[in-house]
Amino acid sequence: MQGGISTPSGSPYIFIFTGESGEQFGYSDGFMDDGTFWYTGEGQEGDMEMVRGNLAIQDHMHKDKSILLFEYVRKAHVKFIGSATYIDHHIEQRPDRNGSMRNAIVFRLAVDVELSDDDGGATSIEAMSEKVSRKLSIEELRSLALLKANRRATKKEIEKLVSVRSKAIKDYALARAAGTCEGCANPAPFMARSGPFLEVHHIERLGDGGPDHPENVIAVCPNCHRRAHYSVDSTEYNDLLRLKARELEV
Repeated sequence: MQGGISTPSGSPYIFIFTGESGEQFGYSDGFMDDGTFWYTGEGQEGDMEMVRGNLAIQDHMHKDKSILLFEYVRKAHVKFIGSATYIDHHIEQRPDRNGSMRNAIVFRLAVDVELSDDDGGATSIEAMSEKVSRKLSIEELRSLALLKANRRATKKEIEKLVSVRSKAIKDYALARAAGTCEGCANPAPFMARSGPFLEVHHIERLGDGGPDHPENVIAVCPNCHRRAHYSVDSTEYNDLLRLKARELEV
């Protein structure tokens, strides 16, 4: 079935789908700079209402259901992006499928924050947020980058979690590089006050839908960073960086 939100009866899951084809109808989704994912609600004509699939997203934690986010990669084929947690939503003016401007519901989601039943939850989020400002081992940074929230986490705690994970991922990439560019394998070009100077590159940009995840970031020198963004072979070079990041994570 084609559709943005699927809520199969009797299932503990809510399936939501995103893709470039929806942009022509005002469905512009993607990761923001703060690591959250903005997802446009359902409703092709007129103002969107908080009913059916939209309501299911908003109430998923109260209904004990998990949101699973998928992206269309080609016709009838989707790629799993990750599990998502509702933070809040707002209203934007966007065109419907007839081109008429209307009120569109835009959800702010924390993606890859898998819900668990452990009792660490809110306390661990707060504790880890204080801990991330101190010097941590690479193992501790990776654990923070993949931190999970329990079912009782509040909106404020989830927002804090997204912020903690975003910083931890960047710090982790720098620690993993250990002063050597993960692109060209040369030493960092100079020493900064914080240590060897390298820049953290999102291989697939957050704004283009790239996840804030250790496999999607790599620490590179300024020259390699500019090559990844502006060179004529940037696409091929980012493919190479993606393979390197995956090999490093293995």
